[in-house]
Amino acid sequence: MRKRIKTIQSNLFFTYSLIIIIVFAVFVTFFYFWVSKLIKDKAFETIANLLDSTSDKLDIEIQKMDQISMSVLYSSAVKDRFMEYISEPDKTAYTLYDENNRKYAYINNTKELIDVLFAIIGPNRPVQQIYLYGFNGKVFGTGTDNRQQNLSVSEKPWYEEVIDNNGKKVISLPMKDEELSKFATQRGSPYFISLFRVYFDNYNVPQGIVEVKQYYDEIFKSIDRNINNRSDDLRIFVYNNNGDLIYPLKENASEKDFHYFRLKNPDVNQAFSITAINPFNNERELIGYRYSEYTGWTTVVAISESKLLSPVFAFTRIVLLVTLVTLFLALAFSFFAAKKVTVPIARLHKAIKSFNLELPVVAYPIELSSDLYELEDLNQAFHKMSIKLKESHNELMISKQQEMQARMLALQSQMNPHFLYNTLSIISVMAEESMFEQIAEMCGNVSDMLRYISSDKSPLVKISTEIEYTQKYLSCMKFRYGSKLSYSIEIDDEMKEIRIPKLIIQPLAENAIKYGTYREAPWNVRIYGHKTDNYWQITVEDNGIGFDGDKLKAINEKIEEVNKNGLIPSLELEGMGLLNIYMRLKLAYKNKMIFQLGNSIDGGAVITIGGST
Repeated sequence: MRKRIKTIQSNLFFTYSLIIIIVFAVFVTFFYFWVSKLIKDKAFETIANLLDSTSDKLDIEIQKMDQISMSVLYSSAVKDRFMEYISEPDKTAYTLYDENNRKYAYINNTKELIDVLFAIIGPNRPVQQIYLYGFNGKVFGTGTDNRQQNLSVSEKPWYEEVIDNNGKKVISLPMKDEELSKFATQRGSPYFISLFRVYFDNYNVPQGIVEVKQYYDEIFKSIDRNINNRSDDLRIFVYNNNGDLIYPLKENASEKDFHYFRLKNPDVNQAFSITAINPFNNERELIGYRYSEYTGWTTVVAISESKLLSPVFAFTRIVLLVTLVTLFLALAFSFFAAKKVTVPIARLHKAIKSFNLELPVVAYPIELSSDLYELEDLNQAFHKMSIKLKESHNELMISKQQEMQARMLALQSQMNPHFLYNTLSIISVMAEESMFEQIAEMCGNVSDMLRYISSDKSPLVKISTEIEYTQKYLSCMKFRYGSKLSYSIEIDDEMKEIRIPKLIIQPLAENAIKYGTYREAPWNVRIYGHKTDNYWQITVEDNGIGFDGDKLKAINEKIEEVNKNGLIPSLELEGMGLLNIYMRLKLAYKNKMIFQLGNSIDGGAVITIGGST
């Protein structure tokens, strides 16, 4: 039976249509489930991020209070003056003159204690109030309320819990303090959160209690802001370890306010999420939990699952509509595409077969008489390819130049961690020696140097610029070693405008200091340079221990390896500087470079570099 021959157009149409339907069905199905999962994951991630953000911000607010309490506890100035404040002098042993002196000393001690506590609170006032309670009934207030009172601290409702914690922090429930609110400059909620710690003397004997207070609204303002900025039915709750409701503030909390805490597994303290039916509204909800080890508070976020996933339902309707419309348009397009593509195919095939690299390139591409962009673009591509082959020699030369510049930048970038490694090590030593002012000034110089070495505008810079940043580095080292280190820089003015590879002198000075300090001080680094008719030359000399034979041999072997195969050997932070400099000089100046290593008569190392001008 004779096989039925189909037209190209019909064959292409049915083939394209089948491919489009299969591919589109697979793609839409995958896309739908993928995007739906992304939307769900994004919604869950948003809840998780909200939990983390809320819990972290609450931790930060409590940390501010805790830092103030710790500053009070560990302040010698506070401890001495508070002990003086709560002490009970033997008045019977005083004369009238002694009594007047005692009153003056008491007033002066009180003033100094107020000044120290205000200094601890600081101008930003991270807390509103500090109370120091003595077990003898004396109370010293600083902040909004600056009164000195007499009351029994043992009668406070939080007293037993604070004493039982033996110096550990205790965070109170929201407490109304109408008395303290009277002294506030801004009227707001009279509720406060307090943080307590037992106060010990120098012999670790409890002497009183420190209370740090902050407005309730100030601590939970981040939660209020998050809720107000959302349009969905989001609810946030905060509970302590006992299941007491911390947020929202309710004087008469109902059963539904404690529902979410009871759902929590008491043995699980890490962050987790569950879905559950809310018995009070019969809605399925997503509930996220985040426990803070620092505060002992559990933050809960609850939101209706239907509202959380509403974007998924809207996306489903859109995908169905777009799928039907797109499929119809794709089938129509495949029909017309099959019809249009058959005409110029043969002409295009002929044009491709006639292409010959050995023939001269014609001024214009062969005319295909096709309105199909792909075919015309393909024809243009072949024509441009023949032109580009003629230009390949020039492009090859350019690529060689670019390769050299890339290798220069790669070698230069290897010096950056080398510099950071050594500089950070020095700053660490200076920090251990408490050289804080020198560290601050040194960090300024290091910042300038980092901007310089990380700039990639050009691999070549003026000698004057390289010397300037070498000077900054030596200044940093002067901070570290003081009078033990001296240096001098003598560069001829006529060579300062010569452009050389960046970061090529400073590593030599760094190397001189590193190995020069192996011997006893004083240490001296000398940098000098001059220019001949065709070359510039710079020498770095130190009075250290110089190069030993094995060191010079190892460096020369690596130099021979570079000269032999032209490859850059692997470098480590330790000892990478000299070989790196040699390779960059070689890339920049080829055989017209100078690189000499040796020792001076006095035994120090002498390194000379240079190149053609």
